[in-house]
Formats: sequence, structure tokens, C-alpha cells
Amino acid sequence: MKTEFDIKMTTASMYRFLMYHAYHSFSGIFSIVAGAALIFYYIWSLGKGGANTWIYLLFGTLFLVYQPWTLYTGAVKQAKLNPVFKNPLHYTLSEEGILARQGEAESNVAWTAVRKVRETSDSILIYTGPKNACILIKKQMGSQTENVREILKKNVSPALVKLKR
Repeated sequence: MKTEFDIKMTTASMYRFLMYHAYHSFSGIFSIVAGAALIFYYIWSLGKGGANTWIYLLFGTLFLVYQPWTLYTGAVKQAKLNPVFKNPLHYTLSEEGILARQGEAESNVAWTAVRKVRETSDSILIYTGPKNACILIKKQMGSQTENVREILKKNVSPALVKLKR
């Protein structure tokens, strides 16, 4: 089985990938818990009359707002300035692996190099490194999405694959 499609990276898709990647890690979960705890402590201490309790609100807000903001600015930079994302990438998924082409450049990834596969509401993420992934946008794959799922289930270890269907 083989399937081919083109993916044009957008700022929104890059931002969703960065948010998924950040908030499915210890540091992302910690920032949410710490931010919420600091804001809760600020609210709880309002009636106690403690001095300088506003600092808890400040840091709690920073924990909850700073990381999404920096991820957004990073997504804008990557999607607009990275030459790889200026033009669509042509993907071919087959029994041998993933072939990504853009102009004259091409990259092959064997199925044995895939570290994990995750599906979000709008993308299928094929991780080839701790922070590197092929971001396959479902809207752009269209009718090929189900073929991609089948190829991934067939060629990647089931322990590494988490798809919604």
C-alpha cells in the first residue's frame, strides 16, 4: 500500500503542534499546575490581609500565559521564516517508510526510525526524534487520511502508535 499527498505548513498548524508537544510533557503539565496553584493561593490569601500577595497572581499568570505566548511567536517564526515551510512538502508513505520531497531535496525515514505516532484533532504526528515530527494535517490529506492510518498501523510497532480510530 502506498499513499501520496502535499502538506503546506501554516502558522496555526505549527502552533497546535508546539502546544501539543509542550503540554504533553512534564514541564507543560507542571506550568499549568503551578500557575493554577499560585492564582488559587492569591485568591485564598486575599481575605487574610497578607502583604505582597499580588506577586502570586503575577507569577501564576506568567506561568499560564508566558509559555503559550512564546510557543505562538515561535510558530510564527518557524512557519514564515523557515525555508522548508515556504512551499508544500510532498509526502509518500509506503512499505519502505516516509519519503518527503520539496523541489530537488528529499528525505527518507525508515519505519524503524519512528519513535512514536500521535493523532490530534487536526493532525497526525510522526515523531522521528524527541522534538522532531512529520506534521500531517488531516484537512490537507483529505481522503488519504484513512490510508495513512492503515499504513502506520501496519508498519509501526503498535506500542508506538496512538491513533483516534
